[in-house]
Parts: sequence; C-alpha cells; structure tokens
Amino acid sequence: MKNRGFTLAELLGVIIILGVIALIATVSITNSMRNSREELYDLQISNIINGAKTWASGNAFELPENDGEAIYLTLAELKEAGFVEKDITNPLTNQLFSDQLQVKITKVDNNYNYEIVE
Repeated sequence: MKNRGFTLAELLGVIIILGVIALIATVSITNSMRNSREELYDLQISNIINGAKTWASGNAFELPENDGEAIYLTLAELKEAGFVEKDITNPLTNQLFSDQLQVKITKVDNNYNYEIVE
C-alpha cells in the first residue's frame, strides 16, 4: 500500500514560504499606496497653486507691487471664484481641504512666488 499525501514537515515548509511571500508583498503594497497618496497630495497642492495663478492673471491690479509684499488668498475664495474644485480632498487625511487654507502670493524680483500656508 502506498501512502498518499504530504508529511507534516512539507506542509509546514509550504506554509512558511507562503507567509514570507505574503509579508514581502504586504510591505511592498503598503509602500506603494503611501507613495501614491503623497504624489496625489502634491498634485492637489499643485492644482490649488495653479488656481491661484489663474486668479492672479485676472486680478493683476490686486497683486503686490513692491518686492517683499504679499497677499493671501483663501481656498474658499478660489472655490467661490471657480478656480478650484469645491470638493478638493486631502488624500493624506481623506477629508476636504480646509476653506481656511491660504495661498501666499509674494513679489520677488519682478516675479510672483506662490506658497501654501496651512
């Protein structure tokens, strides 16, 4: 009579190998998801800054005239004017960006710098 099946050692070996593979895959997937969220956050911030630049192109008379001067725009103002989506979400927290988030526009050497102030 032939014995069919696996020994306990063979089964444990397969389970250990599968566990190691699952651990490696989990770490890799977690890192990939974190990187994706960070990239999406940077993209959302870029969208807000682009909205502020578009606002500035239509409101040049409100921009600072002298070097070092700055103005602040809130996200709520950009939303109301239609330069940013109303439901723009922070992918790091999965919540809407605060309407109180500000974009600082500073004049430096005849150029304007745009910076997010949280």
